[in-house]
Amino acid sequence: MYVCSSLTMRYFSLTLLIGLLLASGCSNKYQKALKTPDNRVKLEMADYYYKKKDFVRAVSLYEQIEDAFSGTPAAERVLYNSAQCNFGLKMYALAGFQFKTYFENFPSGEFAEEALYMNAYCAYLESQEPELDQTDTYKAIETFRIFINVYPESKYVPECNNFLDKLRAKLSFKAYRTAKLYFNLGEYKSAIVALKNVSREFPELAQKEEVDFLIVKSHFLLADNSVPEKQKERFENTLKAFQDFEEAYPESSRYMNDAVDLKRRATEALTKLETKKS
Repeated sequence: MYVCSSLTMRYFSLTLLIGLLLASGCSNKYQKALKTPDNRVKLEMADYYYKKKDFVRAVSLYEQIEDAFSGTPAAERVLYNSAQCNFGLKMYALAGFQFKTYFENFPSGEFAEEALYMNAYCAYLESQEPELDQTDTYKAIETFRIFINVYPESKYVPECNNFLDKLRAKLSFKAYRTAKLYFNLGEYKSAIVALKNVSREFPELAQKEEVDFLIVKSHFLLADNSVPEKQKERFENTLKAFQDFEEAYPESSRYMNDAVDLKRRATEALTKLETKKS
């Protein structure tokens, strides 16, 4: 047992030593490549590390030689590989910029189609959650649409459409949350405008039925909380909103009972107003 254990320890020690020596050798090769004035050696080592998916070392070497190979046949490879390195390192903004630059500089290049797609995909990955700023979401939507216009027959089009649906879902949910916030705060005039915009701009919204009902309810609450001089017109607007809701959901709606109740209350309020006049 002791002999076996001793041999095992010696084996692992030897393996560790070999690993350290190899790592040291690789490190020395990398350091030499960084320091050499020979740009072709740098390119060779950058390609070597790129194939090994050692993106940190590869991209640092590509960055050093990018200007040196500008205008040469190797420039296309340097830029494309550098973009892929930054993508692999999750530097999506920088990678997207490089993919876009590649497409602009090499529109007929080997990777032009993929680069334009990757530019859009990087923007998609930079898109924030719905509760945060959606600037990158709008950017991603624009870049996917550009790609589809340039390559309408591309194999990437189905993926682009899928990503576009997800991006629009973010925008629609953010718009829904904003509109509902107006409603919850009792800002019914603003809620009506915001809710109508959401319903019109995002017909695919999962909460559309709720939004359409809240339009009716906002009209009623606005009327109910108004000064007498404005109530007649606003209760009438409630009835019009109910009619639109009823036409939109002629078969059934889980909000229909509540909507009908709002219609009844608005009608009764109008009757009382007419009675007061006479």
